[in-house]
Amino acid sequence: MDRMEFSKRFVDFCSSITLKKTEIAENLGITPQALQKYLNGDRLPLPDMLEKIGYLGCNINWLINGDGEMLRSRIAISSKSKRIPVLAEVDCGTPVYTQINNDTVKYIEITDINYYVNPFVVIARGDSMRPYINPGDLLVCSDEPHKIKDGRAVIVNLKTIPEHYSSNAKLIRFLDDESVLLYSVNTKHPPMIVKKSDIYRIYKVVRIIREVK
Repeated sequence: MDRMEFSKRFVDFCSSITLKKTEIAENLGITPQALQKYLNGDRLPLPDMLEKIGYLGCNINWLINGDGEMLRSRIAISSKSKRIPVLAEVDCGTPVYTQINNDTVKYIEITDINYYVNPFVVIARGDSMRPYINPGDLLVCSDEPHKIKDGRAVIVNLKTIPEHYSSNAKLIRFLDDESVLLYSVNTKHPPMIVKKSDIYRIYKVVRIIREVK
């Protein structure tokens, strides 16, 4: 995602809606100062923020890639289902620096998802979580860090360098108030002890969708 192209389109979108900047920031759950960093191109959005921007009526395909119209079209779907974005790939092995894909954002319709917080989908790659998570599996994630328990699968964004995050799919164990253990199902991949202060964001994997071949 090009930082300045995103900034230009985000400014255009914010100017097109009938909300003040303070109201936009409130709807996104951030401060006006944080909103300004997105508007200036100083910061790129992670999946949860893209989802919130989409709730304001922005077409995320257009925001990221300039494809389609600025405002998303209304699509009638079942009240028991929800269209959520497939935003990125995550590694199930050695940490890699990743961001939102440059490919067109795709959506998948999933039932019984309305009670999750800012849900999104990522695509698994690598073999460290086999057979629990296989390459190509769709991982449905929810922004509920307070509900994560020992032994659960998580997507972890580790702090690295500004605006780049190391994204991993791992199992988690809480060691103490300051650190967690991230480990794989495949024992050839060594576990990692990570300080909580080094974690930028952590998402709960709430569902694994696998294509049967």
